[in-house]
Amino acid sequence: NKYNIDDKQNFSRFYPRRLNAEVLYDSVNSMLGAQAGFEGLPPGTRAVQLPDTGVNNYFLTVFGRPMANSSCECERSSDANLAQSLHLLNSKELQDKLSSAEGRAAKLTKDESRSIDDKVAELYRRAYARDPVGDELEIANAYFGKAENKQHSLEDIIWALINTKEFLFSH
Repeated sequence: NKYNIDDKQNFSRFYPRRLNAEVLYDSVNSMLGAQAGFEGLPPGTRAVQLPDTGVNNYFLTVFGRPMANSSCECERSSDANLAQSLHLLNSKELQDKLSSAEGRAAKLTKDESRSIDDKVAELYRRAYARDPVGDELEIANAYFGKAENKQHSLEDIIWALINTKEFLFSH
């Protein structure tokens, strides 16, 4: 605002920052209705619970999880890069989880007791912790209404929500 526009040292505002790799991976899995599977660890283990070393996961590597060569948090990279964008757009792992018969899109498609408005609102609450605003609900409804395959349209909506800055950044 006009009172803190020049204030750069007294924490007068929050600058958006990318979620850490582990938090983002857990958030994506939560949004997709999937569980991560880490070799040698029990099912249901979340990325934020991983030990420092010994787990090889491409998603975590691409999004800046440190190699734990030292105890310094300075190893962590939060810079955005092309590999991250391409991974979110083209990852076979994410696509398999998105289209899984046990995934969120499949479960929402099978639930005929709820309207599409309720389903889309649930997705927005899961992704952004808010209800759809403005024309977001209308756009989702229009897209869903044109679709021949309802599960594919819900998968597309989920995929679109995951690939937004609002999902990827803490703000």
